[in-house]
Amino acid sequence: MKIVFFTDGPSKSIKLGKMEIALKRTTPRNMATAGRISGIVIQALKHLAQKNIDECVSQLLKQHLSDADKKQLVKDLQYAPA
Repeated sequence: MKIVFFTDGPSKSIKLGKMEIALKRTTPRNMATAGRISGIVIQALKHLAQKNIDECVSQLLKQHLSDADKKQLVKDLQYAPA
């Protein structure tokens, strides 16, 4: 298993048994939404890539995000890639 955390510090990997924790240096723009659901959604959508985002993904987000989360996501879209 590999867990990745974004950081504004140096990149490095730590192994704990069979698990690897990777700290990846990222831009301040990516860190702007850290600690918020919208940040997790933006990173997940970025990982999926635009070609893999369809109506099913949109429906899942609509079902699982609260109204407050949706409002915050709209505000944070400026930090999302195209």
